[in-house]
Amino acid sequence: MKANKTGHRVRLALIVGLVAAALMAMQSLASGEPAALDARGHRAYNPALFGEEAGPARTPTTEATASPTHSAGTATATASAAPSQSPTATATATETPSPTHTETATATATLTNTPTATATDDSAPTRTPKPTRTPRATATATLTPTPTATPPPGEELLVFDLNRPVTRDDHGFPWDKPPLANGDWTKPINFAEGTLYLRVEIFDQPVPQSMKLEFCVWQASNTRENCSSRVAVSGERGTVVTWSLPVKQMWKKDGVPIDWSAARDRNGVAIRNSQGEPVSDFSGWAWSGEDPAKWYPLDMRFTVVVVEKGAGFSGWENYVP
Repeated sequence: MKANKTGHRVRLALIVGLVAAALMAMQSLASGEPAALDARGHRAYNPALFGEEAGPARTPTTEATASPTHSAGTATATASAAPSQSPTATATATETPSPTHTETATATATLTNTPTATATDDSAPTRTPKPTRTPRATATATLTPTPTATPPPGEELLVFDLNRPVTRDDHGFPWDKPPLANGDWTKPINFAEGTLYLRVEIFDQPVPQSMKLEFCVWQASNTRENCSSRVAVSGERGTVVTWSLPVKQMWKKDGVPIDWSAARDRNGVAIRNSQGEPVSDFSGWAWSGEDPAKWYPLDMRFTVVVVEKGAGFSGWENYVP
């Protein structure tokens, strides 16, 4: 029985010790003072609670260091707590931030020099000339042409010979009325199918003009009109122009030829500008826009000779000294 009481006291003391230790631990936790660990890793409490002598008073220093350093992905933070009566405990916390994913967007624009397309007009294709062939050497026979015999002079008629200054009173059409050689040109000698020879010589003009001159024949109250071909004549002094054409090739008004067997009304010259417009005040032409003072008086000689069919011309030296 005594032994049981003794064991009961021991258990009771142990319980009281455990309760006291628990209270001390709670007090330590409430004060923020961590309990020390023994050699086995168990928490050790103040030995004075278990009848041991307390050691010298300690001045515990508590330092909490957190060094998050933000440098190239590392953050360091430092915090210092004021000294307290707790045992020295040093805790270092290093905050390692998550690696930062940095996206680098590089936009490279490459400029390409694209040649400009040249529009080609296909409507007119360029033809490639065929290669020129080199002819083979061939013996060439020289042919001596048979000389063409000039028809001997035949019968001739002086048809027109204007040798004086043409004035504004001639209205751009100097003529003679009745004309020379006004007989039948069909018989007994056929002049109607002969050739006209014409010559003009300029002696003077107020302002030398670029003219076109022609010889004309009128018949039946001007209802029939035939003219020679027009020639370009300069108004420069000393200008001489000669030409010829068959009678049948004369220009015919309305396509109607002169009746060469009947008398004609008149023969004359038509004076025209370089565009072929009459420098005249007849028929509302109003000098065709030209200044008549620059054209007239026009001092000239205009001569026409007709040669019978099939004959040659004897030459101008027989008519113009």
